[in-house]
Amino acid sequence: MPPVFDEAMVKLRQVPEDFVVEEVGGPEPNIEDGWQNDQHHLYRLYKRGHDSIALLARLSRELEVPRRAWGLSGLKDRHAVTTQTVSVPGTHRICTEIGEVNSGDDWSLTLLGGCDQKVRSGVHEWNRFTLKIRDITYEQVQRLPERVVQLEMHGMPNWFDSQRFGSAIKGVLPGAHILERDFEGAMNLYLAQRSPSDRSATRRDKEIIKGRWPNLEQIDAGELSHKPLRKPIRAYARAIGGGADNTDPFKAAYLAMPRDLRGMWLSAWQSRRWNQSLAKLFSERFDEHLLHSVGIPTGDTLLFPHAPAGRHGAAKHSLVQNIAERLSEMPDSLPMQTEDLSDIDGFLTEHDRPCIIHPSEFSISEPERDEMNGSGKRKRWKTTLSFALPPGAYATVVVKRLFH
Repeated sequence: MPPVFDEAMVKLRQVPEDFVVEEVGGPEPNIEDGWQNDQHHLYRLYKRGHDSIALLARLSRELEVPRRAWGLSGLKDRHAVTTQTVSVPGTHRICTEIGEVNSGDDWSLTLLGGCDQKVRSGVHEWNRFTLKIRDITYEQVQRLPERVVQLEMHGMPNWFDSQRFGSAIKGVLPGAHILERDFEGAMNLYLAQRSPSDRSATRRDKEIIKGRWPNLEQIDAGELSHKPLRKPIRAYARAIGGGADNTDPFKAAYLAMPRDLRGMWLSAWQSRRWNQSLAKLFSERFDEHLLHSVGIPTGDTLLFPHAPAGRHGAAKHSLVQNIAERLSEMPDSLPMQTEDLSDIDGFLTEHDRPCIIHPSEFSISEPERDEMNGSGKRKRWKTTLSFALPPGAYATVVVKRLFH
């Protein structure tokens, strides 16, 4: 069973079907005669319980499609059931007829048709979510209607949530080391420091690496169980063996890692800086009693404007209106910070991100008894949320807003 994510004292993703994501919009497939000759072909990718990057790496090997040839608009959650549109060059015939399916263990690719361009990040319009929230207490059930009203009225801060920062070890992002050109620091985090999500074999490998640090050339990479650790170890050894004075072996190890993973490290740094800018903005514009804080594993705090419990009638209405007025004075967006990475990678792009977003098509079911949690003396409830968010927004922020 996958790990259970505790989102604000409720349970989410006890089973993958509790977290369903459907990508909406994006390029329309060409289904007219001659679609086979289009430069790219579009497929609908279904997956259950798979990490996007790991699955694409696996499909690249099994279907003989180079990893960088795949086009996709966004990475989807691992502990979930997800569908999204992906593209591959038309020269790679995974399927030959529209509607044909190629499938494997909890994944499938359905051919939709042809297209002229590779699918790029963020080209879809929405992500539609259906979430089953479990282990809800009676007190949370009682507060839920009021919180739904405030969510629909005020929207929610467009935070990057914990999933974005999966590369952090003890609150430190390897991308922060990369921005300082401290490649040894970044690779030490990745290769030698334990992460809570590491399996036992990976933990053993990291202990071996930690014990030999920084003399990684002494390690036989082939004896490491976790394959992703092997390439950077070998690249380090090659750089040491080459004897070039101007070669940083830790930089060679970094550049030997998958491009997707390097990009996620740098994007996590950029996302954290954006979160910090938004938090500063909220702290400057809202009184402390109108902000509820939620900690995330990086050690940072997400802030939510809210009308606290204990006020009723005209006093509560005044607070709600006060929050709405202050939110209306907020800037529509904040820029994502960029850095010159031309000597390393070119991942960071300059763009603005909305500060406040409103879930669309929002609905919530009546709470009912949760069959997977609680007991006769410790009753628990469940409910189903359905809503759509723009690309890059996090459904777990909706959960935090309603249940924390």
